[in-house]
Amino acid sequence: MQFIKSIIAICFFVMPFISKAQSDFISLNDKQYALIDRLDIKLRNDSVLRSTTVKPLNRQITTQRIEHIYTGFITNSSDLSLSKIDKYNIENFLKTNADWTISPAYNFNSSRKPNYQGLFATPYHLYAAREKDYSLVVDPILNIQTGKSSENGENIFINTRGILIRGQIGKKLGFYTYLSDNQERDPQYVQNYVTQNNALPGQGFFKAYSVTGYDYFNGRGGITLNTGKFFDLQFAYDKLFIGNGYRSLFLSDFSSNYLYLRFATHLGRIHYETIVAETTAPFLQAVQSQHKSLPNNFLAIHHLSWQITKRLNIGLYENAMENGSDGFKIGYLNPIIFYKALEQDYGIAGKTNIGFDFKWNPLKNIQAYGQLEFNEFLFNEIIHYSRGSWENKQGAQLGFKYIDALGIKNLDLQIEGNVIRPYTYTNGDSSTGFTNYNQPLAHPLGANFKEVIVILKYQPAAKWYATAKVFYHEQGLDTAGKNFGSNIFRSYVTRTQDFGVFTGAGQLVKSLLASFTLSYEIMPNFFIEGNTSYRTYNIINKTPTNDFFYTFGIRWNIARREFEF
Repeated sequence: MQFIKSIIAICFFVMPFISKAQSDFISLNDKQYALIDRLDIKLRNDSVLRSTTVKPLNRQITTQRIEHIYTGFITNSSDLSLSKIDKYNIENFLKTNADWTISPAYNFNSSRKPNYQGLFATPYHLYAAREKDYSLVVDPILNIQTGKSSENGENIFINTRGILIRGQIGKKLGFYTYLSDNQERDPQYVQNYVTQNNALPGQGFFKAYSVTGYDYFNGRGGITLNTGKFFDLQFAYDKLFIGNGYRSLFLSDFSSNYLYLRFATHLGRIHYETIVAETTAPFLQAVQSQHKSLPNNFLAIHHLSWQITKRLNIGLYENAMENGSDGFKIGYLNPIIFYKALEQDYGIAGKTNIGFDFKWNPLKNIQAYGQLEFNEFLFNEIIHYSRGSWENKQGAQLGFKYIDALGIKNLDLQIEGNVIRPYTYTNGDSSTGFTNYNQPLAHPLGANFKEVIVILKYQPAAKWYATAKVFYHEQGLDTAGKNFGSNIFRSYVTRTQDFGVFTGAGQLVKSLLASFTLSYEIMPNFFIEGNTSYRTYNIINKTPTNDFFYTFGIRWNIARREFEF
C-alpha cells in the first residue's frame, strides 16, 4: 500500500507539467520488433532506434521515426537500402500505428469506407478512431492451437480469447489494457515445471483445467504521461525486458506480470531509465484460491544507455531487490543514486546487482551485442578465477545478428551464447533472490549453466514467415539435497563448498530444443501457422527423455506462446 501511495503521489505531482501527446508501448514479442531490429542494423547511427535496450518501446516515438526514415527513402534523400519485403513491412507498421503517423496516407480513415457502425473501417483493427482530442484502437485477441506431444501421448492445446484497447486522451494521457481468458494443456516438461515451481511460465494465478491443463486470466495495462520534452512516465501492470539479445541476464519477460513505475529520460545521446516494481516473493504451496495474500518484494532498477559513437552503444545497469516485509523505501525512487550505498544506509539485507551491456553495428548487415552481470564483484577472486570461488557470481552474454545473410534478402541469422555461474541471482535470504511469482526474472534456466542459441528467420514473400530455432544448454543440477547453485530460490548459505565451484558443477544435464514454425498472414496480424518441436533432456547416468510435439492453428493480434527452456 505504501508503494501504491508513493506512485500516486508522483503521478499527481507531474500532472501539471504534462505538455505533449502520450502514447502506449509496442507489446513485447510483437512481430514489429523484427522490423525495428533490421532498421536498427541497417541505419547503424539512427538517433532514436539506437536506444532500444529497454523494452517495450514507445509507440509514438518509434512510429514517427520510422515514418521519417521511410519518407527519406521514397524521396531518394537517404542511402538506406530496403528490399520489397522491408517496404511492405514498413507500410504495414505505419498503417498498424496510424494513430501516430504524420502523413495522411496512413490515416485510419484512408483505408476503406466504415462498415458495421465503424467496425473494420481499416483492415488493421477491429475499431480505430483518430480525432483532434483523442484516439482509440480496439483489437480482438485470438490464439487457437491444437497438437500432440509424444512423451505422454496427450493432446496439447491453447485456447486464448481476449481484447486489446489502447489510445490517448486530450494529447496528455496515454492508456492501454489487455484482457484474455485462457485454457491450455502444455508438453510434459512444462507440466513438470508447473508441479516443481507452483507456477505456470509467464503467468500468475491459475487453476487446473481438464485434469492436466491450466485455466488462467491474463490482465495487464497501464497509463503513460509526458512530463516535458525530455521525460516520460509509465505506470503499468505488465512486463519489461532489458537487453538486445534473445535472452536477458538483467530482466526478461519470462515471469508473470508485476506492478511498476517507469521513468525515462532522453538527453541527446543519453537514455536513462529508472524502474521501481512490486514483485511477488517466493511461496511454498500452490495457490488454491484467489482470496490469499501472497508475500511481496520491491525491485528497483537503473539503466543508462549511452551512444558513445555512431555505431557503438554501451549501457550501465544496477538493481536492488528488497524484502517487502520491511516496507517500501521511498529513497529507491531517487533516479540518481547507487543502490548499494542506499541499501547500506537503510541497514537492510536485500540483494543488489550491477551490469554492463553493449550494442555495436560495424556493418550495415551485422550487429554484435552482449551483457555482463555481476551479483558479486570481488576483484581478488576474479583475477584468481582458477580457484573457483563461490563468490564469483557472474553471467555473460555474447551474440551476433546477421541480416540478409549470405546475400539472401530477408534471411536473418542470430547466434547467442549465455553463461551464468552458480549462485548468481541468489541471496543469503532465499526470499530476495531475483524472482517473481516463483519464476526467474532474468534467464529462465536460473544459474549454473552454459547455453548456445541459433535462430534463423526468413520472409520469402510478403505474407510468409519461417523461423527455425535451436537451443542447447548444459547445466549442473542439485543432487542428494546439496545446493550446487542452479536453483535461484535457495539461499547461497547452503552451498556445498567455498572453492572449486565452476559452471556445470553438480548433476550434469544436457538439453537440446529445436523448433520450426511456418506462418501465413491471411490478413493484417491474423496468422494461420504450424509448429514442430523436438526436445531432449539427458541427465548423465539417467534415462534421457525425448519429446516431439507439434501444433497448428490460428493467431490474431498476439505473439506465439513459447516454452523455450
